[in-house]
Amino acid sequence: MKILIATDGSRHSEMVYSTLKALKLSSQTKFMIMTVIPEHTFLGGITLHMLSGDSSARNEARKVQDEKAAELIHQPAEIVRKTGASVETVVRRGNPAQQIIQQAQEFGADLISIGAKGITDSLRFPLGSVAQKVMKYSATSVLIAREQTSKVRQVLLATDGSKHSEAAAHFLLKLPLPLETHIVFVTSLQSHVATMIKMPTLDLDVNQRILAELRAAEEDAARSLMAKSIKQFRDKGYHTESMVLRGEPASEILTASKTLNPDLIVLGARGLSGIEDFLLGSVAQRVARFSRYSVLIVKTARR
Repeated sequence: MKILIATDGSRHSEMVYSTLKALKLSSQTKFMIMTVIPEHTFLGGITLHMLSGDSSARNEARKVQDEKAAELIHQPAEIVRKTGASVETVVRRGNPAQQIIQQAQEFGADLISIGAKGITDSLRFPLGSVAQKVMKYSATSVLIAREQTSKVRQVLLATDGSKHSEAAAHFLLKLPLPLETHIVFVTSLQSHVATMIKMPTLDLDVNQRILAELRAAEEDAARSLMAKSIKQFRDKGYHTESMVLRGEPASEILTASKTLNPDLIVLGARGLSGIEDFLLGSVAQRVARFSRYSVLIVKTARR
């Protein structure tokens, strides 16, 4: 597995390292640690660097920036090297989100790991601008770190039977999590609500039996849907549990997470209703944006 770690030296960047360490990744994992020196390009390709002082002053300022950036990624790179894993470092200039996405593509990364917020992000916002753009526009799976984690004890895996949720389960199976990790499968049903909305003339008092049968059939289908993935995890020795919820999926996942307090929420980038031209569906966006826990969004290769 190839993992790109994007860092800016913020507190959330440190959370990335603790989360990856808690996942007990193989020493065969290849890491690339990168930082981006922000550089806005104005109309005509002009940058502030081009306008500030004479050429010698500009070159000196650039040299200082490069040295600070190299120092920023040196320590985490040494920590990774001590585990025996392969690690490369890179410093890029430009728009941070764009550079991270481009570097992930060039590196052939299977996963981008990034802190939920950077140094310049407001405390009022639950998700920083760079993390939000990387999450939304990257074709690579993204881990958004929010907490210092020493051990992964519980994982919430959201599923809906789509190829994207199957990819999320498969990705999680590839991670060498501790066998005592508790995997909680969660799916949310709302089709009975849609039926009532689409059939306003339905007499609920008269048709209670029909609605009850619909709910029961939905729950049976949901548990059957999760059964294959649950068996795969049990066969590997993991403890599993399943929950069938009712309501809007993102809201239900977020509510369930507050009760479960997982170390990680895992979900596919899109669900059954996701538009294929979009890299990220609304449920994944909302969960990643408002969750208080680290979130792993798994994306499938585009055809």
